[in-house]
Amino acid sequence: MKKVLLIDDMATILSQAKLIMQDRYELITCDDAKEALTLAGENHPDIILADMYLEGEGAYRLLESLRQQEELKDIPMLFTGCDVSVMALSKAFSLGVSDFVKKPFTENIVFKKIEEQLKLSEIGYKYGK
Repeated sequence: MKKVLLIDDMATILSQAKLIMQDRYELITCDDAKEALTLAGENHPDIILADMYLEGEGAYRLLESLRQQEELKDIPMLFTGCDVSVMALSKAFSLGVSDFVKKPFTENIVFKKIEEQLKLSEIGYKYGK
C-alpha cells in the first residue's frame, strides 16, 4: 500500500481525506509544515499533499526543504487549495511542486492526480527546480 502524507490545518479536510483515502493508501496526516518535514523523513511517503496556505508560506518552505534533502527530493508533492491565484501556482511550480488538487477533494480527481504522480515517480521523473 502506498504511503500518502497529507498536511492541512483544517480538521475537516483531514477527516474528509481519511474517509476517501483510508482503504486505498496508508495515510499519514499532520497540521503543520515543521511536523510534516519530520514525518517525511521518518516515513518516506510515496507522495505528499500539502495545503498551499499552511502558516502563510509554510507549504513553500516545506517544498524547498524537501527538494534540498537527497533522500526526500524526488517525492512527488501536490499542493492543495480552494481559491488559488495564477501567481501562487506559478511560484509553486517554479519551486518543484508536482501538481495541484482543488479542495474540497473529489474522490476521482484526487485519486487520478495521485496515481499520475506515483506513475511518474516510478519511472524516475524528477521534480527539482
